[in-house]
Amino acid sequence: MLKVFFTTPPTSLEKRYGSLAGGGSSAPSLGILSLAAVARQAGFDCHLVDASALVLTEAELLQRLAELQPEILCLSSTTLAIGNAHALAAAAKRQLPRLQVILGGPHVTAAPDATMEKFPAFDIAVIGEGEATLVELLPALGSGGDLNQVAGILFRQGGDLQRTPRRPFITDLDALPFPAWDLLDSFPQRYLPAPFKVRQLPAATLVTSRGCPNACIFCDRSVFGTSCHGYSADYVVRQMVELHRRYGIREFSFEDDTFITFKGRLQEICDRLIRLRLGLSWTCLGRVNHVTPENLRLMRQAGCWQISFGIESGSPQLLTLINKRITLDQVRQAVGWSREAGIRTKGFFILGHPGETRQTLKLTRDFALELPLNDISVSLMTPFPGTELYARAAEFGQFDPDWEKMNLLSVVFIPHDLTQEDLVTAQKELIRSFYFRPRVVADYGRRLLGNPSMVAGLWHGFRALLHSIRR
Repeated sequence: MLKVFFTTPPTSLEKRYGSLAGGGSSAPSLGILSLAAVARQAGFDCHLVDASALVLTEAELLQRLAELQPEILCLSSTTLAIGNAHALAAAAKRQLPRLQVILGGPHVTAAPDATMEKFPAFDIAVIGEGEATLVELLPALGSGGDLNQVAGILFRQGGDLQRTPRRPFITDLDALPFPAWDLLDSFPQRYLPAPFKVRQLPAATLVTSRGCPNACIFCDRSVFGTSCHGYSADYVVRQMVELHRRYGIREFSFEDDTFITFKGRLQEICDRLIRLRLGLSWTCLGRVNHVTPENLRLMRQAGCWQISFGIESGSPQLLTLINKRITLDQVRQAVGWSREAGIRTKGFFILGHPGETRQTLKLTRDFALELPLNDISVSLMTPFPGTELYARAAEFGQFDPDWEKMNLLSVVFIPHDLTQEDLVTAQKELIRSFYFRPRVVADYGRRLLGNPSMVAGLWHGFRALLHSIRR
């Protein structure tokens, strides 16, 4: 039986979050948890260490590999961590010469040929969704079968790269087993979300749908495609109940962009949570043009306490240019409705859009301060591989395509007529102006008084915030 080791690249909090490292997340990778679950179900001997979440060093992870002596190393990597992933793969193969390395994740799907050509220690790349591909690929590797018969991969053969046809998307997500939470070391205690995103512990992150029908030019949809499909309400709630009863999870963060897109499913999930009366709380992401007063009230009753909206800019012209397909009035309406329903709101903003000017930076700042938001996240425009903007960046400004810098906080794209200093200054000023207002300070004071158990986490997050605007 093949022994398979699943991991993420050793990547420090500082590399992932920069000056905000003190408020970063150590939530586990749902990708490798799902892949390990299907591989185990198929009969393979599976082991899993989320090195990124546990902030392990390369040496620590290599020690674990030396102890287990796997035949297969499965790595899932983002763009930012791809260099770390290759360093690990190369070191692991020196240590275990017969080891075969399979790479998956969003980065290699977006840039498969460039990644495999640049990084020779990766033997096979899984393109797109990995579950169905992996359960065909592992037996082929174990028996020496023909990899050309396995759809959805790019692999080395005789010094060349061979690509097989793209595998269709999984239509029945409910057929997949629950993620292999039990393979995580000390779950859930060692896997904490960002402090500003949680009201009670222990907490877990879930993704309940795949694909995105929207067409923002800065988003990569190469892994799951442009059609949106989700797990059923029954699957979602059963997984929540399993995590609650087996691990004591009390709070959930739904990280899929389209959680509230499926109106019927959303209502069924909320209705079931209300009937179960488990005392669970949760947060989610949402589009401002998908919420209604009715579904927000139902979500609040079912335990939702915060919803995060992708607002991106206070300039209508820029929203059109990036193909966001929302209006400022829809933003105002969604935030107001959420507030009326008793749900806190967080706004995601991006600075440095194509066409950004000092005037549009001011419009975004003014709009963020106008809205009755409770929290904000301010990132810098990053043209990731696989996005429309990555291909067109030179039209709009100066672009540094160094994958190692793409953490959403480093300046890699500078629009025409702006400077790096303009963007960094605008980011600091927006964060400072938003948080250091009496309303927001008082709001956090009430939050702390109402939940003293979260004081330590929020304090670390606040210190990270202060550090980010002073650097």
